[in-house]
Amino acid sequence: MKHWCLVCILFLIAVLSASVTWSQEGKALGEIMDLKSKEFGKHHEHFVRFNHYLHETAIRCMVCHHDFNVFNNKNEGKGSKCSGCHKKQLTEDIPIPLLTAFHKKCIGCHENYIAYSRKSGPVMCSLCHK
Repeated sequence: MKHWCLVCILFLIAVLSASVTWSQEGKALGEIMDLKSKEFGKHHEHFVRFNHYLHETAIRCMVCHHDFNVFNNKNEGKGSKCSGCHKKQLTEDIPIPLLTAFHKKCIGCHENYIAYSRKSGPVMCSLCHK
């Protein structure tokens, strides 16, 4: 009987552990996005698959979803999608096209992490554009 109770307890622990793991994976999978926009223009590379959940647990939202009042962005500190301001065509107010904004923000952040010997994402084209 003692042996049977131990088996039952181990089984319950295994089931509970698996359900926690599945729910976390489900959350992460629900937050994987393809970075694509008509503002990129014609795509020459594959879309980047981006794990938003991983990033939101590691850095503050405003690091990426910045709100520049100097550009009359009226988002009241809520941030915005990059394509909300950065377009394919340059303007006097927003002189950085969307593709450049993504590359500078993503690769630049990853390079900074590497420079400080921290775990980081890819910086090579083929590692993002799979």
